Amino acid sequence: MQTTEITEDMIFECFAAASQHADMDRTAESFVDVEEYENQIMYPEFARWAEKAGYPELAKLFRRVAGEEKLHAVWLRKLYADMGVPSRGEDTQRAIDALNTIQANCDSLIALNPEGVVEKALNVALRVEEREALGIYPKFRDQALAEGNTEAAEVYQKVVDSEAQHAEWFKAAIAAFPNDYYAAAA
Repeated sequence: MQTTEITEDMIFECFAAASQHADMDRTAESFVDVEEYENQIMYPEFARWAEKAGYPELAKLFRRVAGEEKLHAVWLRKLYADMGVPSRGEDTQRAIDALNTIQANCDSLIALNPEGVVEKALNVALRVEEREALGIYPKFRDQALAEGNTEAAEVYQKVVDSEAQHAEWFKAAIAAFPNDYYAAAA
């Protein structure tokens, strides 16, 4: 099998962005869909890459963020008890398909260049968290405020703060990588 170099942009394609809709319920459904995707698929896969590359501490960081992404969905579900299971959004399905497409090549590349794959995953994680904290979720908060839904606005603000914290964690990890991390014997 030929191994294709995986770029940050290819990995970033594995990010699904929540979509804002005129209907706040649909915005909430998109948010929950994406946060659960990050919890169940994207960050666990990044953790698997880090583990496979011999960076168990970075794998723990990815898993920690994955757990907090699940909390975001839980916080919002409490406000929308009748939401049920949101339908899989097109962008989320596209991200799943992109991740499946690069998965085999990432596994091969980890054997050849473990630091390169993990560093790219860290950089993408930072891009994802900054995009959510600075661009996407403040708009959701503002939409909730405009509709007079202060409870939802408060949840979105908690999420904005959390995503900003995740970005800081990834910035610190990037600054320390690979010198402050060790590659465990695989």
